[in-house]
Amino acid sequence: MTFHQHAFTDADLAGITTITESNTEVAQKIALFRSIVIQYPRHLELHDRLNYLQALGRHSRGKPQMGLRVLAPTGSGKSTAAETYKGLVENIAPPSDEHVPVLLLPLNSATTSRRLMVQILQKLGDPTSEKGSEQALQYRAVNYMRRLGVELLIIDEVQHLNYRSNAKIDVTDALKSFLDAGVAPIAFLGTEDALPLFASNLQLNGRLIAPFDMPKLDIAKAEERSLFASFVAALCREMENKGLFAAPITLVRPDVLGCLMEVADGVIGRVSRLFEVAVEHALRRGAISFEVEDISFAVEQWAICQGFAKRNPFRAY
Repeated sequence: MTFHQHAFTDADLAGITTITESNTEVAQKIALFRSIVIQYPRHLELHDRLNYLQALGRHSRGKPQMGLRVLAPTGSGKSTAAETYKGLVENIAPPSDEHVPVLLLPLNSATTSRRLMVQILQKLGDPTSEKGSEQALQYRAVNYMRRLGVELLIIDEVQHLNYRSNAKIDVTDALKSFLDAGVAPIAFLGTEDALPLFASNLQLNGRLIAPFDMPKLDIAKAEERSLFASFVAALCREMENKGLFAAPITLVRPDVLGCLMEVADGVIGRVSRLFEVAVEHALRRGAISFEVEDISFAVEQWAICQGFAKRNPFRAY
């Protein structure tokens, strides 16, 4: 093979090297942004309810257990809050092959009773999780949870439960049997799409403590405006603490907060997603601070394109 020794020079590769270095620097700072954890009051309240449910189960072991409904819009941070709670419990009581204090189970779409049992068994390490009838799978799941001392089962994305399944064991019947058998209390996390599951099953509702739903924040309520403003202020403060930009961030103003509330539609998790896109834009333009123009860009390129917003209220700036 003949090589053309002088066809390319190091200068031809300079552009590629520069792009790679730029992407690495931006990615490192985005990773810092993603590491930010805000102590959001509603999430802390959810931790408290999960802790109470777990304690209630621990002190009534072997007796019928209770459940908790937690419904909120996509992006409300309920899944992250559940993960955080699980981590807090495991810091005190690390999980092992012999003990799993909290079992967090994210569901896939159209989860049937059988699939639910399979997922529980897979999470608990059953090597034959796919084998057996629905009744056999449920029996094994109950035994595994008892043997491993599961104190709380958190089912995430509960709207995916196929409660109208024609399976021999309806999924809600299976869940009721879990509670009645005294295995462990269950927290049901999901979107508002799960409401029909609960509305159509009063027997399941009768086994639940008072719901802890987290609807989107209402701009008409002063207390909820304050919650929203506090979250944005805490996020900006943590961005400064992480050293993402050289200059202070001065975006916690009534005009900016009003526009943010409109775009996020009162869902605080959407602010985080929006800011991540905006931070990348600011970093790539070499900004020393985080500005309204970066958020406006994120609204155009993310919120509107993804269907979360219909217009860009920041265009007036």
